[in-house]
Amino acid sequence: MSAPNLQRPITMSTLPISATILVLALAPFTPAVAWWGDGHEILTKASIQALPEQMPAFFRSAADAIAHLSQDPDLAKNRGVPLVSDAEFPEHNFDPELLGEESYPDKRYDFVALCQGLSVRPEKVGFSPYAISEWTQRLAVAFAEHRKWPADTVIHSKILVYAGFVAHYSQDLVQPLHATIHFDGRAGADGESPHTGIHEAVDSAIQRMDLKPTDLAGQVQVEAIEGDLFAAIRQQLVESNDQVDRVYELAAELDGDNGPASDEARAFINARAQRATEFTASLYVTAWAASEQLRLPGWVKR
Repeated sequence: MSAPNLQRPITMSTLPISATILVLALAPFTPAVAWWGDGHEILTKASIQALPEQMPAFFRSAADAIAHLSQDPDLAKNRGVPLVSDAEFPEHNFDPELLGEESYPDKRYDFVALCQGLSVRPEKVGFSPYAISEWTQRLAVAFAEHRKWPADTVIHSKILVYAGFVAHYSQDLVQPLHATIHFDGRAGADGESPHTGIHEAVDSAIQRMDLKPTDLAGQVQVEAIEGDLFAAIRQQLVESNDQVDRVYELAAELDGDNGPASDEARAFINARAQRATEFTASLYVTAWAASEQLRLPGWVKR
């Protein structure tokens, strides 16, 4: 028997299947997450505090629960559950540069067909606008249930879960590096971002600045989206993508020991946090307004 080749690196391909499963199960979970966990909680609490009084009282009093639930989409990125993580990752971003000048439709599977026609993998582009629109409309249906059965606490619980997902995906879209191919350094000719660390610097900024939900809530105006929901989401994507150059202009100032190192960079992050607060809250108000016109099927009994 020959001696083992000790110079060969141990990789997943060299391990037995059982050992590979064990490694995946025990491996640390280190996804790229927008705004970090505390950042999402801060933004979600601010969004709830900014809501007008016509929103249901149980919803306005559930800021802590919705903020807790706003972290759940990132938990699904755990590589120990690869079937769901592969599906989850693309829900958090959208890279319009990969579509060239093509406009994209408002329904997920029409978008998939568009990508196939362009020979672009849809998961490489991302599904963020679809995640936001679909969860917002799920929330509208749940609010319609609440209107019919206002005392049903199971419906209340469902609404809070849906609201957590709306919060996470909408807040991700306001982070400019979730709306571009240049998500962690300027992408090269191969379309790959070089992983410079700027993404984490932006993601962590709200948490490291310790922004206060009450302050953010007092700085925004919240109204229901008029007209086409998906058009408004598209508009937010364009606005976020337009901020990408500004992120790179501030790159050296965004990554201080305690968050952004300059007043200019801190002002930029505060403006992003305000926009995320406003966008999330506007989706909640939009879902509530839409629910008034929804009719539930007669077979539904609660």
